[in-house]
Amino acid sequence: MGRSGESAGKRRVTALRNERRAAKTERRQQRQNTNATAEADDAETMAKFHELNQLHSVGAISEADYQRQRAEIFRALGLEDPFAPTEPPTVSEPDDPEG
Repeated sequence: MGRSGESAGKRRVTALRNERRAAKTERRQQRQNTNATAEADDAETMAKFHELNQLHSVGAISEADYQRQRAEIFRALGLEDPFAPTEPPTVSEPDDPEG
């Protein structure tokens, strides 16, 4: 009887190992699909950015529209626009007055 218990234990361990392998393979495939989708979206967004720059360079769109659409593209990519207009830093008064 002791041997049948060992065999059942081995089968259980093997089944768990196979389940873990299958789950790992599935997670890997999901990551690959997600990465491929993200890369396709980024490529599409970059194509829109290229088109926007071409329209701007020939004067087909206004500066305001260009800046607005450019900001939308940067947001879609999860980036901060390095050329976005920024507010000048506020000058604060010193805490202790001279005197």
